[in-house]
Amino acid sequence: MAHANNCADLKSLDLPDVRITVAEDIPGGEAWPFPSSVFNFLAGPNPGTDAAFCRVAGVIEKEIGFEVWLPLDWNDRFQAVGNGGFSGGLNFPAMNEAVMRGFATASTDTGHVTPDHMFDVSWIRGHPDRVENFGHRAHHLLAVTAKKIIAVHYGKGPKKSYYMGCSSGGWQGLTEAQKYPDDYDGIVAGAPANNFVRLQSRDFWVNAMKRANPEGMFGKPEVELLIAAAYAKCDPVDGVKDGIISQPRSCDFSARELVCKKDQTEGCLTQAQTDLADKLYGPEKTPKGLSVYPGNAYGATPFLWVPVIDQKLALTEIVTEDQRDWTPETFDPDRDIPALDKRLGDSLSAWKTDLSAYKARGGKLITYHGWTDPWLSPYNTVDYYQQVTKTMGAETQDEFFRLFMVPGMDHCRGGVGPNRFDMIGAIMKWVEQGEAPDRVIATGVDKEGAVVRTRPLCPYPQVAVYKGEGDTDQAGSFECRASE
Repeated sequence: MAHANNCADLKSLDLPDVRITVAEDIPGGEAWPFPSSVFNFLAGPNPGTDAAFCRVAGVIEKEIGFEVWLPLDWNDRFQAVGNGGFSGGLNFPAMNEAVMRGFATASTDTGHVTPDHMFDVSWIRGHPDRVENFGHRAHHLLAVTAKKIIAVHYGKGPKKSYYMGCSSGGWQGLTEAQKYPDDYDGIVAGAPANNFVRLQSRDFWVNAMKRANPEGMFGKPEVELLIAAAYAKCDPVDGVKDGIISQPRSCDFSARELVCKKDQTEGCLTQAQTDLADKLYGPEKTPKGLSVYPGNAYGATPFLWVPVIDQKLALTEIVTEDQRDWTPETFDPDRDIPALDKRLGDSLSAWKTDLSAYKARGGKLITYHGWTDPWLSPYNTVDYYQQVTKTMGAETQDEFFRLFMVPGMDHCRGGVGPNRFDMIGAIMKWVEQGEAPDRVIATGVDKEGAVVRTRPLCPYPQVAVYKGEGDTDQAGSFECRASE
């Protein structure tokens, strides 16, 4: 389409509290390597795009970095993309996916740079403004700024605006729906880390469980035993045994089933180990009954054995000086979590269940979560969806909000089940054609990229159930039914 302004002219665009540092044409036709970013590590070596677009980069306010990519062949729509971890970099791989589909797209580093890894917390201390930017301001300001740049470049604003993100990006999407309902017509929020305070408290809680039950500690062989036993019992629940647990909530598996019998020394767990396992996979409540953060679903690797960077410092960096001496031994969840919720919940937790403003403006929201996610609990996402439905009424999923659980998918991607699907296409149809997604087809591929299995994802609480005939690797052999 014809552009109202040349790309280079955007360098001199005068926007309040915005400084544009780069405005250049990316010609396309050959892979253009993304600039250096922490998110490049998610896309493999030398990621790039061969799309033709106008690249605009700059800074909002003091230090909120951003980029906007304006494709030559624009589809009249805007799609912002989310972040991961504690951010600190632009999500170029997700921008690439959007621009290749014709979207004008944008990303932000949320107001700080972390060159080493996404869980670096060195940017927090002494900068409460950065916490606010990271928590909610940066993505809102990105939406406002990107729309202005789009309007100047094309001579008109976007027909519709969308947001898509997973993990921290899912939390950012829910924050947009809750705090800034006018920013986007459609939001896709995957595996949202929206219960931030309690999620970050989980390290302390798990440490406390280990100290209270040292005899219950177990390693990789016991984890593999737990997972294998869960699959043996729970895999067939959907009508077919195919290496995927589709309905973990409909299976009554417990680690207690693996307690060693008299004189048994192999292929079993001690009573102490099963006690710890059921707590790790359970609702995670303190002895006084305070909910901390939900556990994993059986069939997933428990968080305790996931090799992640220690994240508990995030809370100790965010709070005041007198609380920075927290250790696993001094942190009292019954005392400290409610206080943290009160202080940080509005900025960081995104647990508001009244979405009436977003619904009233005609917004549509889709969340999704993999059942075998080892990092963020799928039950947290289910709990949030149920709380919204309780607040907004039984017609919530028909009107504006649907949840899709993904059997066999790990954190945002990967896993033994089909885990590639087009949620942005589903949200576009809902927003623009009024077609609420009754099923979304997920695809599984082999190492060469060939399709080996398809499966329908169903709007929660429906689940995909085998019809009793047909190829079990084909989505058409399954139908969405109410869960039992």
